[in-house]
Amino acid sequence: MAIEWPVELCPSSMDWGMVYNNRDFTSSLNNSQQIVGYPGSYWRCSLSLPSMTYSRSRLATAFMGRLQGRFGTFKLPAFFRVRKDDIGAPVVQTGVAMASSVILRGMSASRLVFSQGDYITIGGVMHEVIEDVVSSASGVATVPLNRRLRTAIADGTAVEYRNPYSTMRLEEDRYTLSVKPILSDLSIQCREAF
Repeated sequence: MAIEWPVELCPSSMDWGMVYNNRDFTSSLNNSQQIVGYPGSYWRCSLSLPSMTYSRSRLATAFMGRLQGRFGTFKLPAFFRVRKDDIGAPVVQTGVAMASSVILRGMSASRLVFSQGDYITIGGVMHEVIEDVVSSASGVATVPLNRRLRTAIADGTAVEYRNPYSTMRLEEDRYTLSVKPILSDLSIQCREAF
């Protein structure tokens, strides 16, 4: 089970990115190229924690100790893409494996429910909405995503849109805490866990 990120540790900077699962083939006859996209894309993140006091650095190292390197997983919030508005209680209506969109229901009727660039988390997996989405009169909408679904999503799965997060793991089995008089710094690199 994924460990919650400590709320006391807010990064000073985060580098978010997506690693896509594409394969290419270049013809030796005419140099034409074909690209095939597969599911299995994942988020990658590097983050730096601001200079920490002694007590906060203890909290950070204890959290890293709970992870035990790449073995543990954690819920990394998208700190800079939270929402305060209320669009209802969206749940999945249809989420087909290999699809680049998902159909949601349970939202406010006939309104802009997602803007391009919004993050949503479905079943512990974070996605980015790539186009503005307006719900129907019955509160249903097709939401285009930044990547294909790896597996089918069960009908009724809840959608987290206010505080999206990605389930991550560390990229390495080690970390280093830079200790200076009174203050400490920590940077980590992680990737989506699945």
